[in-house]
Amino acid sequence: MKINSNNRSGNKVTIEAETEYSNFTAAVEKAYIEVGREVKIQGFRPGKAPRNLVEQAVSRQTVEQQAAQDLIGDLYPKIINEAKLEPVDYPNVEIKQLESGKPFVFKITVDVYPEVKLGKYQGLKVEKKSAAVTEEEILALLGRLQERFSITNAEGKKELLSLDDEFAKKVSSFGTLAELKEEVKTTMLKDKEAEAEADLRNKLVAEAIAKVEVELPAGMIEREIDIMLDELAGSLAQSGLTVEDYLRGTKKEMENLRQEMRKAAEGRVKGKVVLKAIAEKEEIKVTDDDIKKELTQISAETGQPLDHLEKNFNESARRGYMEEYLMRQKALDYLVAKAEIKSA
Repeated sequence: MKINSNNRSGNKVTIEAETEYSNFTAAVEKAYIEVGREVKIQGFRPGKAPRNLVEQAVSRQTVEQQAAQDLIGDLYPKIINEAKLEPVDYPNVEIKQLESGKPFVFKITVDVYPEVKLGKYQGLKVEKKSAAVTEEEILALLGRLQERFSITNAEGKKELLSLDDEFAKKVSSFGTLAELKEEVKTTMLKDKEAEAEADLRNKLVAEAIAKVEVELPAGMIEREIDIMLDELAGSLAQSGLTVEDYLRGTKKEMENLRQEMRKAAEGRVKGKVVLKAIAEKEEIKVTDDDIKKELTQISAETGQPLDHLEKNFNESARRGYMEEYLMRQKALDYLVAKAEIKSA
């Protein structure tokens, strides 16, 4: 296999490559074997019919098209590796030369990972929301508990339980109202701190995005929309619903839903691209210890044995996804560490 040309325009790369004609004829032979297993010829079991009958049953053109597709599919990973490309979508393929005795020449056009020009990402100035819990917020939550545990008297009127120690015993495992209030405060504070931290990180990514120059390939946005649809499907499944149910309920078409998701998908992709670029520039790496820690956490949250998770995790694709995710998280940690954070 030889690469004749390699041209890039924006995020689109066009490569012309060739291979010896003998490799194409070998692919044709393999295609005939595959076709022979599929085609039904009276009097013969699948795959047992003579070659001449298979050739009569299936057109040569069909077999050659399959052979060309298979051969290009085999060569594609080698081309990507040799050209040092990172495709983000499926390639378009065009056969340029298919003549007996001459090299088999084809052209591949594919969207690749974008070039990123980072702006300022160190010392970003952001404000972090307060995580303080007020007495009013605690009482509001207790009020909702009062509503939930209210009783209806003989006259059909709702009566609320008094906020006292007996109330605490009825609605919780605590013996006093003071203990219940302290637990409510602790839980609310934890939730607010997590919310404030998430908001801070979102602000930092938004700031970094605003200062970057990047043109996103359409394929990356479409793949992100696919991910968002999978997330929606998972969320709906918890209520026993499907995306199709959602579309019927909202009277939308799938294309309309995808279009509605497009802007959010673009933002998500930009965030991923920026964080990856920062990780590469700062030489942030994901170690085996990082992966072990993440798997241990997953094990604790899901109850799956750690050794089982580690065994299944050896699949290269899954490892790659986790490494990318952890790399982005470490890049985000870096942004936080280098930011100028002001408390609200």
